[in-house]
Amino acid sequence: MDKASLLPYYPRFIFKFGENDCFSTADLDMFKFIKEVIDGKEYDVTRFIIGQIINVTVANKDGSTEVKKYRVKKVEIQQIKDDLDAPTYGINLEDCPTIFGKEKKWLMEIYIFLDPVK
Repeated sequence: MDKASLLPYYPRFIFKFGENDCFSTADLDMFKFIKEVIDGKEYDVTRFIIGQIINVTVANKDGSTEVKKYRVKKVEIQQIKDDLDAPTYGINLEDCPTIFGKEKKWLMEIYIFLDPVK
């Protein structure tokens, strides 16, 4: 196996756009909809750092797509697991119920907090 997207588990990324707007994925293939912007050009995302500008392609309710620009405000790592089958206890108020891509067991949650760029 030489593709990370084929692994049966992966970190779960939670993208927070505000108080109630977010999505999560443990499917590396979903990163084709997220691009890093450097000097006005788009590149595949290989990292998330504070201050970074990214474009996120989102689907609208009418089926069309739209590219939205965001700045990475904060990055947090939570829920680091040793046993992938162990239950997660308590309620995580930062969690996001909207999941995109193939669901997988996840090793940890990586939160990416974003601010819109006008």
